[in-house]
Order: sequence, then C-alpha cells, then structure tokens
Amino acid sequence: MKKRYAGWVGGMLLLLMICVATGCSGDASRAPRQMHVAAAANLSYVMDELLEGFRAAHPDYADADMKVTLASSGSLTSQIRNSAPYDIFLAANVGYPEAVVADGLAAGEPVVYAAGVPVLVYRGRAGIEEPEGVGFLDDDFYGKIALAQPELAPYGQAAVDIMKKAGMYDELEPKFVFGKSITQTFQLTVTAADAGFIAKSLLYGDKGGEIEKAGLKVREFSASDYRPDMLRQAMVLLDDKNELAREFFLFMQGDEAREILQTTGYMVQ
Repeated sequence: MKKRYAGWVGGMLLLLMICVATGCSGDASRAPRQMHVAAAANLSYVMDELLEGFRAAHPDYADADMKVTLASSGSLTSQIRNSAPYDIFLAANVGYPEAVVADGLAAGEPVVYAAGVPVLVYRGRAGIEEPEGVGFLDDDFYGKIALAQPELAPYGQAAVDIMKKAGMYDELEPKFVFGKSITQTFQLTVTAADAGFIAKSLLYGDKGGEIEKAGLKVREFSASDYRPDMLRQAMVLLDDKNELAREFFLFMQGDEAREILQTTGYMVQ
C-alpha cells in the first residue's frame, strides 16, 4: 500500500513539474501570446488604430502582447537580416519584402495591403499664392527642403522623382536635408526646414495637428509625377508558427483594415 501511495505521489509531483515548466492551463487558448511587428515609419499614426481594430474583431486576443517597431523599410530589412525577432514585416514598398523572401527569411510571398501617397508640406508666404508644381522652392525663401534618404525610404525616392519630373532636381539639391525615415523627415519639416516631402498618412492624428499648428500648407501630386508602384506597400509573414501573427496578417487583407487605411491617407484596392 505504501509503495502504491509513494508511486501516486511521485506521479503527481512529476505532473506538477511538467505543468510549471510548460505553463499548462485548463484553457490552452488563454496561454500568453505575443507578436512583434516591424512597420514602416509612415504607418506610425495608423498602427494603433489597426491594432485596436484587430482586437475588436478578435476579442480572444484582447490581452495579447502586440509590439511594434517603427523605422525606415531599409533599416527594418537590415534588422531582419540580422535576426531581429519580428513576426510580420509591413514595408513601405514591395521591394524590401521581396528581398526578405529572396533571402529565405519569410514564410510566404509578399502581399500588397495599401499604396502610399507623397505630399509636399511648406511654409506659406503672406499674400502669395505659390504656383503649381515645385518650381517655387527655388526661391531663396525656401532655404532647406527635407526628404527621406532615398536609399532607405521609398518616399524619399518619390520626392526625387517629383523634382526630376519637374526639371528642378539639380537646382534644389543644395537645399536638401535628409531624414533616416519618413517620420524623422516630418520632424525636420516642422522644426528645421522650410519645406518637406512626407507621407500623406502623417497629416492625420497628432502629427496632422503639428502641421496645422505650424501653419504649414500641403500640396499633393499627380500619380504621373512619381512612380506609384514604388509606394505600393507590401507585407510579409516572417513566422508562420505564430498564430497571432497569422491572424493579424489575414486581418490586414480584410475590409476593416482597408477602410482604416483609406481614411488615413492611403490608397487601397
């Protein structure tokens, strides 16, 4: 009898140790879940809204830990190549996710989720209505023009395209000040430059309030002035074993995410 009891106690202790080690629970769906998203800097305002929409649509994930790292797409690609622990990559164009796939670092092919829109933000002059285009930036009043580094951020390349299309790139190049990401470029535009090329999405939320407070004007461009394909924003799943990441990846392809993106400065199909 004592041997049988001792064996029962030993079995229960072993089961308890396994539970402690594995975090077992009566409801496996309540186990802690985490997701780390690498997101292009132009998504800085909309990411919170997208995550809130996802939580509302998936209440089972209400307590999940969802982290977001915002940076230029080029910088994030470099981090992913250096084993940064991201589960999803939301880029500012298609090229960077394609590069990650080519390196064998993704769990599937890129999916386009939106298209970005570049805008020019500039300081107006009292009583002067600036002409169309970007030629007016050659005036001495506009001493510094901010843009994102073209090799790191697609919006920077879009700015270069716009100025070259207008035949003004060489004249304006001496005035350039560069941001490492589109959000850094936004800060340069508001605090240190006289004009800047940024993402339309940054005109919303708190950042939009900063532009209004600074009294800056906004100018949009025709799609023929730059290469819209360069601003087709794609995402790629990096860890297909992460259930939360898989669900968010699907959410980003749905109607609710598209509506959020469309109302915050993006074009969606």
